[in-house]
Amino acid sequence: MEQEETQTAWKTRVLRYFGQGFLFSLLFIFLAIVWALLLLALVMIGFIIGLIIGFLILIFLIGALNAGLTGWIWHTSIKMDWKSLLGHGLILFIALIIAHIPAFIVNVAVPSWVTALVLFLVYCFVDGFIARKVAGYYEETPEYEGETV
Repeated sequence: MEQEETQTAWKTRVLRYFGQGFLFSLLFIFLAIVWALLLLALVMIGFIIGLIIGFLILIFLIGALNAGLTGWIWHTSIKMDWKSLLGHGLILFIALIIAHIPAFIVNVAVPSWVTALVLFLVYCFVDGFIARKVAGYYEETPEYEGETV
């Protein structure tokens, strides 16, 4: 009985990782298109300052997207203040870039839509795992509301 519960919990956790990675990737594709248009406008207006502001917006978007997905999928409360979102987004951005280096190499070595699709599906697990672990550093800890001894 205990082994079945452990196996079910493991399967649920793996599906949640996949779900978080899948939703993060799909939503990020949409956000990246919107962000690219915004970045173009910012760079045309303010060149270097616009570029810096654009990348700060990207980092905030990544942090907010992951915090929202983590809260929804894992039923946890993630800090949403600007410093937490900035750190969250920056760490996740760097971690995902490093994690996607092998996928980039495989995609360059074997370029096809099948390779891209397989890598997307495999990296849904990887991205979900990384996103959950990064979000874990920004979970809100419930304050104890009781008497202190």
